Amino acid sequence: RPAYWRTATMSKVLIAMSFVLMFSAAPPQASAAVHGAAGGILKIPSNDSLAHCITGCGDIDFTYPFGIGPRCFRQGFDLTCNHSTKHPKLFLGSSTVQITRMYSSYGIVITPIFFNRTTSPGTNTYDMSWEAPGKGITIASYNTLFVIGCDFDVTMFEYGTGDMVGSCMSRCAGEKVPTGGPCNGRGCCLIPLTRDLPGFRAKLVSTNTTATQSDWLHPGIMAFVSPDYHYRDDDSDNTNTTTLFSSWTNASNIYGAALSVNIMDQPSCQSAQMKNASYACSNGSSCQNSSSGGYGCYCSSYEEGNPYILDGCMEDYNPKPKEHCPTSCGRITVPFPFGLEEGCFANKKFHLNCTSGNLTVSFSENVQYHVTHVSVEDGTLTVSNMVDGNHAKERIEIQTDNGYVEETPVEAQFDFSMEFDHFVIKWAVANLTCQAAKKEDTMYACRSSHSKCLNVTHGEIFMGYRCNCSSGFQGNPYVKDGCEGLTLLITHHCALMFFFRGALVFFSYLQMFKKSIDISKNYVLKAQYGRKLARLLKIPAKSRTLIC
Repeated sequence: RPAYWRTATMSKVLIAMSFVLMFSAAPPQASAAVHGAAGGILKIPSNDSLAHCITGCGDIDFTYPFGIGPRCFRQGFDLTCNHSTKHPKLFLGSSTVQITRMYSSYGIVITPIFFNRTTSPGTNTYDMSWEAPGKGITIASYNTLFVIGCDFDVTMFEYGTGDMVGSCMSRCAGEKVPTGGPCNGRGCCLIPLTRDLPGFRAKLVSTNTTATQSDWLHPGIMAFVSPDYHYRDDDSDNTNTTTLFSSWTNASNIYGAALSVNIMDQPSCQSAQMKNASYACSNGSSCQNSSSGGYGCYCSSYEEGNPYILDGCMEDYNPKPKEHCPTSCGRITVPFPFGLEEGCFANKKFHLNCTSGNLTVSFSENVQYHVTHVSVEDGTLTVSNMVDGNHAKERIEIQTDNGYVEETPVEAQFDFSMEFDHFVIKWAVANLTCQAAKKEDTMYACRSSHSKCLNVTHGEIFMGYRCNCSSGFQGNPYVKDGCEGLTLLITHHCALMFFFRGALVFFSYLQMFKKSIDISKNYVLKAQYGRKLARLLKIPAKSRTLIC
């Protein structure tokens, strides 16, 4: 499921979402194990319906769709907790695949798969293999096979098809295996995976049949799979073998490989959505087809959410700000749902910072922009420039039906997109359609009378919904009574026309009307109702009368 994962070059890379596969088989399960029940849930559960479920095994926590016991896991996501050892161990289903880390809401598990082969005289070919324990479980494509040792060639094949994945070779030129430097073929080589794999077989052929074991620093060959960014220098794309060799002497240093567990009761998102009763993705989430079949769900705008639970992708929204909130920073007005203090913004993505009269918005720990205008009418933030340009290369991938769409880090945390020529950021309240949002009465954002809901899109990407005042009204639809009628300013003048007759009286009315409009103009503009009223003032006098 790499389509919606951050790339390895980002500063906020897959840390919150990666999985690990290492190359040694887990020990067989003992009778003291607590097993998952057969079958599994085929609908979207609520948090309340899962309240009885176990949520941890030893020091590993997990959430639905993974689970142990009846009515606690999605079909194909059952776990087993083995309590026969001093420290309980978690396994995938009834298999021997041990889980060392979990990212449940992403369908990701980390499991040790690790090989350490001792070489022997007269043997020059060594095989290493790993097979997924079930359908829908794959080694994610962003993993890499690392092999450490001297004088060998490695070829990697996909399990089942026999298709070659890649090859590499390592040479030591009569020297010992180096304990540092890049993994570039001298004592270490690597094969990046180019696709998700249900398993693999690696064939290692020694090219030095005369060397004895004592010639090497380590008399053998080590191999394991892991995302390569765990072994990169901070300021370079080079893989640092210092960490790799420390893994040889201490296998616990190996982060491991990432396994993706997909939903397999339907072959694709399209098929699953047609079978609505068993569709796994909750409201506010998106569906992603797996290259190996099946699909997975993810929260497209709320990273901390769980797309498999009812309303799991909905970030809490507070529609009622506290009293006496500051509403400006310098000369810039800050309307709700945005805010400057705790309790003044609807949720954390609407939090703006005001420092010495400068308004900024943060989209990650390292990415911050200057804000020059906030518009609830247009649903936009106007941004001037990045506060710290050192992180301008950060990128996140957003998946559409047609492939990858690369966006700026801004779009990772907000429901919005950036138009680079104008530097205007579109935003949405939540990744819900208007129809779905209106059902969430306590968190529905359009609070004012005379307000309406609008669906927001950016190209192919559905961003969510936002609010606007109804036609003939203007103001802030996100607060109670925030939308005010544009015609209120001239109502009492219009009434005069129904009580007086004659051209003289009508002329007097027009003069009074014009004067009143002139007096009201500045007041209304300051109240931020200027755009539509300004157009109104340009209408000829006769037309003004007809407007009433």
